[in-house]
Amino acid sequence: MNKIFSAAAGLLLFLQPATSAAATFVVDQKLSHITVYAKATGGDFKGYLGKYSATITGDATTLKPSSASVTWKFADLDTRKKKRNAKMLSWLDTGKHPGGSFKLSRVFDKKVVGKTQTYALGNITIHGVSKQIVFPITTTKKSPALTITGQAVIDTTDFKLPIIRMALVATVKPKLTIDFNLTGTIK
Repeated sequence: MNKIFSAAAGLLLFLQPATSAAATFVVDQKLSHITVYAKATGGDFKGYLGKYSATITGDATTLKPSSASVTWKFADLDTRKKKRNAKMLSWLDTGKHPGGSFKLSRVFDKKVVGKTQTYALGNITIHGVSKQIVFPITTTKKSPALTITGQAVIDTTDFKLPIIRMALVATVKPKLTIDFNLTGTIK
């Protein structure tokens, strides 16, 4: 789940538009989502990050962020099941590590199958461990709204979190997918 939050944070960072002068991207959390997908024996599930803080600046002309920082509290991640939420918070050791963060290092373009794709590179911190992550992002502007979307995959074992096993049979896979769609305005 932490990796999902980290990925979500990274995605938020990329949603920053820009102008020739520095501009700020203000995310509207009612129009946006950060979702974590987990695969498990007996049924996959999702976690929805209800609240987070995102500070994103960039160039409004190119729609590329120059700086981004996203922070969140794991208590704001909801899997829609109270018992699972409680187990997740215990697994994440939120008493010692209540939140996570993503800090953008840079954005770059790369040709993939003849098409240019924009990528975000930054550090995500979960469970007190910081790891570098790279993921593709897409920015779309439909005035006055700007939307940044992306998806990242993280491995929770990279953050010193154990693999979740229940009854020696059921397992939550350590690779989580973080999907984000951030919509807002440029200020």
